[in-house]
Amino acid sequence: MEEIRAGDIVTVHTAFDEWHKRRALTGVVPGDRFAVVWACRLEEWDSAQAEGREPEGVPWPAEDVKLAEHVHA
Repeated sequence: MEEIRAGDIVTVHTAFDEWHKRRALTGVVPGDRFAVVWACRLEEWDSAQAEGREPEGVPWPAEDVKLAEHVHA
């Protein structure tokens, strides 16, 4: 699996078979039942940076997260 780090632009695969760009908030970390990557929308990342706060994100299954430059959807 490719190494994802906090701050990387990634793409996440949704249940609707779509890929969306997000900003990784973590690398791969343990979740409740499987490994996850916490990620947020690009706009949330930018707003949080401008406001001096931590961005709010959600956990995505690590298997559904790829570094942006590696996705050919």
